[in-house]
Amino acid sequence: MTSEVRPEARLFAALPGEWTITRVLPGIGRMTGSARFRPAGAGLLHYREDGRLTLHSGQSLEVFREYHYRLEEGQIRICFAEPGPPRTFHVLRLDEPGGAASDVHLCGADTYAGRYEFPDDNRFTIRMRVTGPQKDYSIETAYERAVS
Repeated sequence: MTSEVRPEARLFAALPGEWTITRVLPGIGRMTGSARFRPAGAGLLHYREDGRLTLHSGQSLEVFREYHYRLEEGQIRICFAEPGPPRTFHVLRLDEPGGAASDVHLCGADTYAGRYEFPDDNRFTIRMRVTGPQKDYSIETAYERAVS
């Protein structure tokens, strides 16, 4: 009897390590930095990114984000890294091995529609469309595995 590894489990196993990030925020600026996925328990990865956002005005800011990636049956749940019960940002269900996943998060009156594409184990992209009463923009983030 052979057991097939689900695409989500294969992807989850490929994420740990260091990544370089380039994030383009049209009309706002560009962020460059690094991210790290590190094991934080069974079926749990802690994600942290640190970078420098350079605004079109020339101003530069240090920025960071943190999330938890949880491997669950047939999906990867991305949760905000904050105290208290896990709060979901997006749920990824890959449409094919090495493929893509999409999800939508409603935050107040704002919608964060994300498209995650995983062409191979050394790079992936996230395209985020943000809309709401005061928001209407897209963000594209490219990840490449850092070379040691």
